[in-house]
Amino acid sequence: MAHRELLEAIAERAGLDPPDTARRPAESVLVGVARRLDGPSRAALGSTLPSHLATLVGESAPLRRDQGRTPFLQTVASELDTTPERARFLAQAVLAALADRDAPTAEAVRSQLPDDFAELFAAPGDGPPPDRAATAALPEPTDLTADEVAAALASLPGWTGDVRALERTVDLPPGIGEEFRNRIAREEQAMNHHAVVEDRPDGTVFRVWTHARGVVTDLDVELARRISAIIEES
Repeated sequence: MAHRELLEAIAERAGLDPPDTARRPAESVLVGVARRLDGPSRAALGSTLPSHLATLVGESAPLRRDQGRTPFLQTVASELDTTPERARFLAQAVLAALADRDAPTAEAVRSQLPDDFAELFAAPGDGPPPDRAATAALPEPTDLTADEVAAALASLPGWTGDVRALERTVDLPPGIGEEFRNRIAREEQAMNHHAVVEDRPDGTVFRVWTHARGVVTDLDVELARRISAIIEES
């Protein structure tokens, strides 16, 4: 599968122009899916992809615990600095393009994912893609200086970081993971701002920064505060 052909197929389905703008959605969606597969399936997916995407898929770290569609779309939304609904649309464009070009591999991948992923392998439809009008209507976030980040961290126990990102690792008790993440998702949706969540051997890591700017802003501090409040209540 040629890289350019795959990007063009994704771009056509998602209404992206030029096709190169499909690169980041392809990377985010395919790596997010690969992290939910076992080793042989991850290798099989990589073998059907262009070399750049195959490398990213092959190097992806498996998740520590099973996750459904909602955390997947939250991560894609955060990585692409967009809304979960727009992330769903882009995920459909990527996975439907994969299914068109290699139906057996797409079906093998889909069969390993939770049932609620199934509709993501269907084309997103003929209507206009979800846009970011809500984001555009929000006030511009304010970039924080190193001193301002340090002051914010002083009031955020458990968080570390600098002007590039804030981070906190939490060891979640068994049985509360999904409910906990759903509560955070509701806060993220209300703010139209998202954390990157990663499961590691030492716990669940929450990382916040404003992707469009590549720095920490006041929005990140507020999201960190809301995440902390949910952690303390759990």
